Amino acid sequence: MDDLSILLDKKSESFYHKSIKQLIFKYVSERNFNIAESSTEKYVKNRRADVYFKLKNGQEIVVEIQQSRISIKEIVKRTKEYNQQKIYVLWILHGKGKCVASPKFPEHKKNVRINPVEKFLHKIYGGRVYYVNVTHSKSKISAPYALHYSLSDKKTDKIIQSGFEYYYFRNSNFTFIPNWNLLCTNFNNFRIARFYDKNVKNSLKNQILSYIQIYLKENPYDYKKYRKTKKLIKNVIIKEFKRNYGKPIIIDCIKLINKKGKFLNEKAIQIYKKKR
Repeated sequence: MDDLSILLDKKSESFYHKSIKQLIFKYVSERNFNIAESSTEKYVKNRRADVYFKLKNGQEIVVEIQQSRISIKEIVKRTKEYNQQKIYVLWILHGKGKCVASPKFPEHKKNVRINPVEKFLHKIYGGRVYYVNVTHSKSKISAPYALHYSLSDKKTDKIIQSGFEYYYFRNSNFTFIPNWNLLCTNFNNFRIARFYDKNVKNSLKNQILSYIQIYLKENPYDYKKYRKTKKLIKNVIIKEFKRNYGKPIIIDCIKLINKKGKFLNEKAIQIYKKKR
């Protein structure tokens, strides 16, 4: 999806919130042919949703757009209140807003900071967090994008506190959102709505598997040399994918491959897993 320009005249913190709300409402309504009803500022009992959609199959979706700081407790509370009405919830964060630990962009990046809210959303959305970026000076807004977070190559999973800021270090990987269609699903005991973007780990697993098969076919003399040894991991797989992906997620994907075909030596996998 290309960047979209939306001209607004208000220059306040609500500018970002209104910009993203207008983007989601306009383009989902216009480009998703499964939408039966849509509106902004929809009241659901005592809760006012930023954007509301009703699909042709009767499923209802609210979009919660977040620019300012928010707690996990509040996210859970709002989500459960909507879920009690059998409404699915899509959370979207402003990638350069106060709700994130560090500015987010649609790119592969190592050692980025995320806060507990981003970590929580990553969990309930099955390995993704949705963002939209707004550039105030140019009145320009990006299409939504998804980031997948994995353990950092250099930092541990331990939370780090600095003053009143709490954050983790993570590697992030960007995935395209192919269209404006919305999917309703139950995940981690929540009714959530999401886009039809691919899971990064499954995508990378398939890339690695295809690469191994092509590599060994084109290099038959390396087959016996590398098969069932840690050299295949170090000299071939990690070398090929480490530029965009950190070692932890690569090793996790190798383990997924290994479960089905025992393609790689388990001891070799464990050696590199410990090097996280």
